[in-house]
Amino acid sequence: MLKNEVVKNKMQKIAKKVDEELPEGYGFVVLTFNFGKGKDNEMMYVSNANRQDIVKAMKEWINKTENDFGNDTGKY
Repeated sequence: MLKNEVVKNKMQKIAKKVDEELPEGYGFVVLTFNFGKGKDNEMMYVSNANRQDIVKAMKEWINKTENDFGNDTGKY
């Protein structure tokens, strides 16, 4: 099985768990990407939301994080 397929399968399992844990009416997106440089670097995502809702949320996140919102600890 290709590495990307393994990651995709794991992300789908994660998404099911997140969806089960969140209250109804909450959307989420899980992004995954390779660290480092190279042709194999790829970002993938899984979500319970429509693409346009994800784009809107990500634009809001970018705006907030570019203005020092949150923390830079590298931890969740």
